[in-house]
Amino acid sequence: MENKIGDPKVSIVTPSYNQGHFIEKTIISVLGQDYPNLEYIVLDSASNDRTGEVLDKYSSYIDIVIREKDKGQADAINRGFQLSSGEILAYLNSDDCYANQSVVSTVVKHLQADPEIDVIYGQRQFIDEDGYFRFCYPIRPFCEKNLYLSCYMHQESTFWRRSIYEKAGGFVDESYQFAMDYELWMRFLKFGAKVSGFDDVFGLFRYYDNQKSTAQWQQVGLPEIERVYRQYSDRCLPEKEMIDCHQEYFFGANPSKNPDSYRFAYDLWASFVAYKKNLLKQPIDTWGFNADLSHRKLR
Repeated sequence: MENKIGDPKVSIVTPSYNQGHFIEKTIISVLGQDYPNLEYIVLDSASNDRTGEVLDKYSSYIDIVIREKDKGQADAINRGFQLSSGEILAYLNSDDCYANQSVVSTVVKHLQADPEIDVIYGQRQFIDEDGYFRFCYPIRPFCEKNLYLSCYMHQESTFWRRSIYEKAGGFVDESYQFAMDYELWMRFLKFGAKVSGFDDVFGLFRYYDNQKSTAQWQQVGLPEIERVYRQYSDRCLPEKEMIDCHQEYFFGANPSKNPDSYRFAYDLWASFVAYKKNLLKQPIDTWGFNADLSHRKLR
């Protein structure tokens, strides 16, 4: 693969700390992309597991590897973006993956087709600790009103132009440990971002018992989401109402207000998910191991 004139550079940042069990799959899902003009930056906060071994294995394929203690996930992401030079940006956590080799090229295709788009997101698929498909939501058109009520855009499936990032201040808010992505999406909207969602599957989100989003939901997640509400919205939803709005966005009916309609829509979708799960009997996070990385030889 060779860079073509006019191909915008895409910069992807991975913050890492003690995810040695998963990070190799994260890394190869980036290095295995079929888009040539891609810059990859990994910042590891002095992990004491096998992360160092994995980074040694792939360091010659990664543009920038930094191994030193940071002040947290958002600090690492900020440092990565400060070092980056791409026109299109994204970050991918070290236990998540891109869904296939054409995610980045598909993102670029959509952005080139509509130069007015500032932020783009695709579908997320949930996978378990071993990479098996668990669930996915139906993709819906972007709805600004609903984004103020619940965060249905997810970091492993979202990309944005550097121009909107810089217009919105050029930083990820380091006062957040959990909801830094939601705060960033809200800030993008505040600065007039045009957002579009697409049917393409972009991200694999790993969902397991000790996963950060699960373990810290009550103690850290909910208070931080409340902070986002107070800063950007005229409503501060309690947890149940927020979850109901999230489900209503995807299934077209509110579980509390229209339970029968919601249950019908959910059960119909669950049947499709069960069918898909039956088809996907192998882990879906290992596709990158088959990728040819020769074009990524950098150092």
